[in-house]
Amino acid sequence: MVKHGIDVSKFQGVIDWQEVKKHIDFAIIRCGYGSNDENQDDPFFKRNADECTRLKIPFGVYLYSYATNEKEALSEANHVLRLVKDYQMAYPVYYDLEDNNTTGRQSNEMIGNIAQTFAQRLEQEGYYVGMYASLFWFRTKLTSPIFNEYTKWIARYNDELDYDGNYGMWQYSATGTVLGIDTMVDLNYAYEDFPAIIEEGGYNNFSNPNITRYKIGDEVEFHHVFLTSESTQPLMPYRHFGTITRIVQGARNPYLIGKDAGWVNDQVIEQRIRYLSAPDYTGTSFTDALRSIQEDTSFSNRSKLAKLNGIENYQGTQRQNDQLLELLKQGRLRA
Repeated sequence: MVKHGIDVSKFQGVIDWQEVKKHIDFAIIRCGYGSNDENQDDPFFKRNADECTRLKIPFGVYLYSYATNEKEALSEANHVLRLVKDYQMAYPVYYDLEDNNTTGRQSNEMIGNIAQTFAQRLEQEGYYVGMYASLFWFRTKLTSPIFNEYTKWIARYNDELDYDGNYGMWQYSATGTVLGIDTMVDLNYAYEDFPAIIEEGGYNNFSNPNITRYKIGDEVEFHHVFLTSESTQPLMPYRHFGTITRIVQGARNPYLIGKDAGWVNDQVIEQRIRYLSAPDYTGTSFTDALRSIQEDTSFSNRSKLAKLNGIENYQGTQRQNDQLLELLKQGRLRA
């Protein structure tokens, strides 16, 4: 069944969501634009998200991109993560790719890399990602096979979309009117049952006890382990990170770490381990290298990185920093 929805930003002003709810099935809300800077948050995002949550209006979000490389895409992903962490969203997190002066000036291959960097960072945290652009962009710029891995939201203001590929939403008008909104507003059709896909899959801060959040091959950080998959007594591990090698669905502690390093569950796992990379950095300062990829340079974060990478009792010595910098340049620094 096709659902009818709107997408909104600060340009719609103060919305009477109580009234709007009578006329729509869902909403997509702009959370911000560009890199992870509070000045680039949409000033109406929190109010819109809070109102949709209060009134039980299913919603998703989008971020307008200005990224020209993977580093900026990662910052944009972190921008979204900062804003949406407290919301359950029954529709996807969309990456809005349409800026001709920034992203649009990059090669199609780079645009694909930008999109993949953004999406993978969000997927690491359990979010369901989609891609938004005009039909022209999908035909001429978003040509990388990477875009076939994500649901598509396509804009074309016409009687027909006329797109041969798969897509989940169509933005068919930019001049719609809805009671409760004083300005014109974009109108959309949704063809996939996103609430079912997302809620049943445990995405977007929903939880499903029958779905494991992690998969075999994930490298994770944890603070305790268990002796067996059904143990209730937590033990202190000799290492606080490892790779999931087996999953027992429905078990109290479903994930086996390594061959026999213990079992863990969602509660003791702190995060998936990422690998940081700064291959273009040519200096000799580990702190400056972190800063170049917009990572936290505080001593506490550097200590955490050191511990994840096998350096105990980090004191910030030249030798320790050189070891970490080398891993960072090689793209092998656990984070």
